[in-house]
Amino acid sequence: MIIEVFIRKRTNMINTTRKIHLTVFFSLFVGLIQAQQPNILLVISDDIGVDATSGYFDADLLPTTPTLDSLRSVGLTFNNVWANPKCTPTRASIMSGKYGVKTGATNTPGNLDTSHTSIFRALEQYAPGLYSNAVIGKWHISAPVNFNHPALHGIDHFVGSMSSGVEDYYNWEKVENGVASMETTYVTSYLTDRSIDFIAAQDQPWLLWLAHNAPHAPVHEPPSDLYHINAVGTNFRKYVAMMEALDTELGRLLESLSEEESANTLVIYIGDNGTPGSFLQEYPNGHGKSTLYEGGVHVPLIVAGAGVDRRGENEDALINASDLYATILESAGLDLPGGIYNSLSFEPLLRGTEADKRDYLYAELGEDWTIRNRQYKLIQYSDGSQEFFDLEADPLEFSELLISGELNDEASAAKADLELEASVIRSDWSCRDFIQNGEEIGIDCGGACAPCTVTSTLEEEVSLEVVLFPNPVQEMLNIQADHFAIESIRIFSQNGQLLESSFEMNTYGTEIDLSGLPDQMYFVEVIVSDNRRQTFKVLKQ
Repeated sequence: MIIEVFIRKRTNMINTTRKIHLTVFFSLFVGLIQAQQPNILLVISDDIGVDATSGYFDADLLPTTPTLDSLRSVGLTFNNVWANPKCTPTRASIMSGKYGVKTGATNTPGNLDTSHTSIFRALEQYAPGLYSNAVIGKWHISAPVNFNHPALHGIDHFVGSMSSGVEDYYNWEKVENGVASMETTYVTSYLTDRSIDFIAAQDQPWLLWLAHNAPHAPVHEPPSDLYHINAVGTNFRKYVAMMEALDTELGRLLESLSEEESANTLVIYIGDNGTPGSFLQEYPNGHGKSTLYEGGVHVPLIVAGAGVDRRGENEDALINASDLYATILESAGLDLPGGIYNSLSFEPLLRGTEADKRDYLYAELGEDWTIRNRQYKLIQYSDGSQEFFDLEADPLEFSELLISGELNDEASAAKADLELEASVIRSDWSCRDFIQNGEEIGIDCGGACAPCTVTSTLEEEVSLEVVLFPNPVQEMLNIQADHFAIESIRIFSQNGQLLESSFEMNTYGTEIDLSGLPDQMYFVEVIVSDNRRQTFKVLKQ
């Protein structure tokens, strides 16, 4: 019998006792629920997108992956998952539950500072002693490389490689708990061996982060008993063989679990970024790894095992790699208000329970970023150029909509909304992500968001009306508010950079001088006395 230890989705209500409740609960009942908590196995493959994964496209040549196929048949396959287009930003995002714009880990090489609460430290903080943990495999979120970086992030045991890859899968530098040595066992098999050893030694629930190097370069031929494809004479066929070897070894790991362990283990498989361009299928040339196109950010995600009631199904919800943070914590028994940081838990979807779903996905690479809703996608480059796609009509991104210079009213409105949401994500915490984050005191309310309200038949809510004119503007922009005094105004560039701000205005009307800014589009955020906020798109010309 599983004890239900948390309450699911809540509306916009103030919950000031959540952290106290969690701490008290786990200190009292950790011994009682320990044996009933699921083990959690997170498996990350390196450099493989949906185009090279069975179950997504009917590509010309896909790896034969009976283990992943089996997981799909008994679990849930997610169709719309974004990671970042390179290793480090994705791994740092999963580890921290935050976008790179919040941690600074937006490219490779990159560093996840220990000031950010890793998923391992979060689990220990809220449920001390409940889970043992290990990271086995590729780290790549330490720059400059620090062999003790995993331990500083709360990992009990680390063994693997620290950098982007290994020089040779058959002869590679291994770091184990801060000590480096050379290892000659085939790396995919070695990581599997050590994972089996770790699990066998546990007498309590465990969280294992297994980060395979495969099928990341260097491209090579794996041991012959690990792959199925014949004639591995080309690099592409070797790449396929490397993925097949990973699948074979994942199968060996899962088969090593006892029947009881298997029934009580949640398995999560995800790719860290899209397929390298030389092996890309389906997508246009130049749209693979290291780009913000779908071929670079659209990755496979399969979840099966303990807590997954949906078997052999597909889910179309928008999922970000950062969402694994909150999902793992909730699967371990924690109660989160939607999620935490930039991580929206999709744990209810595993059980088939109604839950809020993302309206936007966001990814980044350096100063470039992309955002999508359920239909449209915008890419913004650091030089100010943009690309815009209709993913419903053109999921592979062959037709860029801005080339024609004209958008219909629906697409224009969607583009403006995507720009607005991205500017908030990059400068603050979203008020439309279904997560209580930032200074919010409820889910998407309080702080910089609209006030948290409780429905009442005794009083009517006073609406906020803010008017900006003229728009377009040349120099002076007038701002007028009804009912509430204007407290502050902030101006952002199109890529979310804060340019100007004014505070403690306490006025119902004011004007601001934009003559010193270049002619282009800006976002003007107006916050009034009860912390309500509206953001406007203003064209200066």
